[in-house]
Amino acid sequence: MFRWAIALGLMAGVPAAALAQDSTCRSGLFTRQAAFAQAEVTASKAFFRKDTGGCPSGEDCRSNSYVVEGDAVVIGRRLGDSVCAFYPNDDGGTAGWLDIGALFVRPLDAAPPLRRWLGDWSDGASADVTILNSDGRATIMGTAFWPARPEENTWPTIHIGEVDGPLAISGHRATYADDNLCELELTLLPDFLLIADNHKCGGVNVTFSGVYRRVPRSTGT
Repeated sequence: MFRWAIALGLMAGVPAAALAQDSTCRSGLFTRQAAFAQAEVTASKAFFRKDTGGCPSGEDCRSNSYVVEGDAVVIGRRLGDSVCAFYPNDDGGTAGWLDIGALFVRPLDAAPPLRRWLGDWSDGASADVTILNSDGRATIMGTAFWPARPEENTWPTIHIGEVDGPLAISGHRATYADDNLCELELTLLPDFLLIADNHKCGGVNVTFSGVYRRVPRSTGT
């Protein structure tokens, strides 16, 4: 129970009735939850559970996807003995319900220094952002695209979006807004950056919403 104290505190502002009635836990909607934490898988293998047909309870809810001991996941809201989780990978990631007993929640730095935000970040699929230090203030620039053809998750495409401007940081959260009505909400965790947008940051189906991992910068030759 102690290891859940931080996560439960973060989620205290979410109406209990709303959480109890909605079992949705999917990649495209994951970053629209109210609060997040980072956790480590402690079980040898933990299967994701589905979010339809009365799930996540019951053996019939178990999916074929799983995580293993030592994997890092992002967790959101809790429903009974399950928590909505996202496992990032090179193809974007997998979302679903996980047994809370299979996880250890890492402590959250509620006021990380500016340097923790800086660098290149990618969602592993269709969006990349860079956060820079501009005279002591954070600025963000990035691009996102929708390929139109699911089998071709690459450029070129006419469906693109861009962000470029200052970030307003408050603790481990930040916001961005521009003259084109694009708005971003960012959450910084120990190893991940979460972004949720307002669906006004580019062309058709373009979104910056996702779980981002830091991309090491090339040292050059």
